[in-house]
Amino acid sequence: MLDERIVEAVRTLENPDLAAFRREGGRALGFFCSYVPEELLNVDGLTSFRMRALGCHSTEMADSCMGLFNCSYTRHCLEKGMEGDYAFLDGFVFVPGCDHMRRLYDNWAHFVKPDFLALVDMPHLRDEDALQWYRDEIEVLWNKLAEHFSLPDGWETVWEGIRKTNRTRQLLADLDRQRWQETPRLSGREIQEISLFTASVPKERAIPVLEELTRNLEDHTLEHPYRARVLLMGTHLDDPGFIDVLEETGALVVRDAYCCGLRDQLDRVEESENNGDPFLAIARRYLDRLSCPRMYGDYPRRLEEILRMAEEARVDGIVLEQLKFCETWGIDGNVLLNDLKDKGFPVLKLEREYLLSAKGQVQTRVQAFLESMGK
Repeated sequence: MLDERIVEAVRTLENPDLAAFRREGGRALGFFCSYVPEELLNVDGLTSFRMRALGCHSTEMADSCMGLFNCSYTRHCLEKGMEGDYAFLDGFVFVPGCDHMRRLYDNWAHFVKPDFLALVDMPHLRDEDALQWYRDEIEVLWNKLAEHFSLPDGWETVWEGIRKTNRTRQLLADLDRQRWQETPRLSGREIQEISLFTASVPKERAIPVLEELTRNLEDHTLEHPYRARVLLMGTHLDDPGFIDVLEETGALVVRDAYCCGLRDQLDRVEESENNGDPFLAIARRYLDRLSCPRMYGDYPRRLEEILRMAEEARVDGIVLEQLKFCETWGIDGNVLLNDLKDKGFPVLKLEREYLLSAKGQVQTRVQAFLESMGK
């Protein structure tokens, strides 16, 4: 069903579309967190790349720098960075989303030493002061990008990146609705592959592929037997194999709210008719979208949005996946577990490592979860 370009972008780091873009003179920037203002990385001549540690099977060097009590995602990324596997990228942008990511930034600066490296600070709260603070941080990042990559002056260049990124998000939202309708047309694995493709190739190359896929879905029916509809939420997840375990056991992922999935992509920046302050518009989008647990003061709104998504997709249960040693989700996940159960939703919490392991144990737990719901 999916275009081979989508599949190829999922199973490789420097995929053919990205390589062709760079051969034509384009520059690619890796980013580690969904709170990095991706729009600034998608202006003319630049493209964003969501960081993954595909193909990393050991963290021996990274463990000596970060320690085993840091999450395995950050350790695998550092390992590949130290091995030089991200040489196809022209720079990197971080936010201090958690202490583990902050330590990754420090080690990245020391060991990887990229030509361009930026850290965008951001608030933990949502109010007018936080909005202005984040807006100013975004403008500082833009000034660094413009100077280093000799980008055109003026806000119109930023609005160009906003419009391009907004178009991909609109297409992803349209595809997402095909998944959580009464008769799903896409599986959770397929949506994740589409999301990873969009986060790994230049937006101008992704848009035609997404448009064609949307047209082809008009007469498509998902041929995937399932026993229950679930919402999958949690930490960074960029391995379709994990979703395969869920769906092969009978739990069809019809909505998601995990990092590196569609939670990060669905909300768009409001486009101004008179092309006003783009940095303020970007800041508002990132603070108003479905937040992650690093925004600790936003828990009530986060819970309300997750409940809305679950009810909208008519899910039978919720699966909460969490990377081992993730401190933010370790706290938030336990509170969510209780609150979602109080609202009547069965919840399965799964702790995992970055690399898929203990597949049989996960299948057993999912099987028991489905049976507990009478499915």
